[in-house]
Amino acid sequence: MKTITTVALNPAIDRTLVVPGFTAGATNRVASTRVDPGGKGINVARAAQALGAPVQVLGFLGETNAELILNSLSHEQVAHDFLMVPGETRVNLKIVEPQSGQLTELNESGFAVAPEQVDALVRRVEQRLPETAVLVLAGSLPAGVPGTIYRDLIALARQAGVPTILDADGEPMRIALAARPTLIKPNRDEAERLVGRRLDGPDALVQAARQLLHAGPEVVVVSSGADGAGLVTAQEAWWATPPGIRPGSTVGAGDSMVAGLALALSGGLSLAEALRLATAAGTATARLDGTQVCTRDAVDAVLPQVRIAEVKAKGEGGDSR
Repeated sequence: MKTITTVALNPAIDRTLVVPGFTAGATNRVASTRVDPGGKGINVARAAQALGAPVQVLGFLGETNAELILNSLSHEQVAHDFLMVPGETRVNLKIVEPQSGQLTELNESGFAVAPEQVDALVRRVEQRLPETAVLVLAGSLPAGVPGTIYRDLIALARQAGVPTILDADGEPMRIALAARPTLIKPNRDEAERLVGRRLDGPDALVQAARQLLHAGPEVVVVSSGADGAGLVTAQEAWWATPPGIRPGSTVGAGDSMVAGLALALSGGLSLAEALRLATAAGTATARLDGTQVCTRDAVDAVLPQVRIAEVKAKGEGGDSR
């Protein structure tokens, strides 16, 4: 059976603090704390595994503090194959104010990677493509990894006939678009940076997604937290509205969406149902504390509550499901 393969170039150890009444510049009391493996590529793999998909994660780990991530992934039965590099895997601090749900993030930059280590990882990903159903490229780049890395990996996957999902920000995303990834998933802030304007509301986000199609991807999914998410191709457009929830920590919700999309692509679901599954996965994760990921049971419970509506061009009718 082929797997969902994720690439985690800049993983993290996420330390989440729950701080009631958090105030910058003041002394604050921590109500609770938890530590989870993190970084987009790892979170996507953990969520895909929790949803029942065969999955593997490839990437780099700092050799000094790799044990926590390796032990956590083994405990969750997530197959992994990391290249160890000198230094420490970054530690990201997440501060959650529980009354408002406000999240403050302090993310470190990560270790540095040598050119020969980059080449070794590219070869390792290429070797795994024959057993890969969907290749997920997600997250930031550590020092030493060229901004062209995602473009190059997408090109290799395309040659092998493997669909790709890209979830990145800034120049790595812009450069990679020319390689024509199968699907990209910017959030609203990332989409605003890509199109160079403010995006308020579903109509503006769908319009921006249609614009981004011209840059190369076949499918654009734009997420906007509690407001929902849109999926656009050259032939169709859909908007998903999640049920209202009391959020725990939204860290990892977007990564769970990507896991749902990867599962849907590998399982041949329609695009509308792919968006529904992704939205349910993101919603189920947003209910949890720290960088926990959804369970299949939780996603199945949310699925019927996600409303899907087809978005037509002006003058056309729509379809709701």
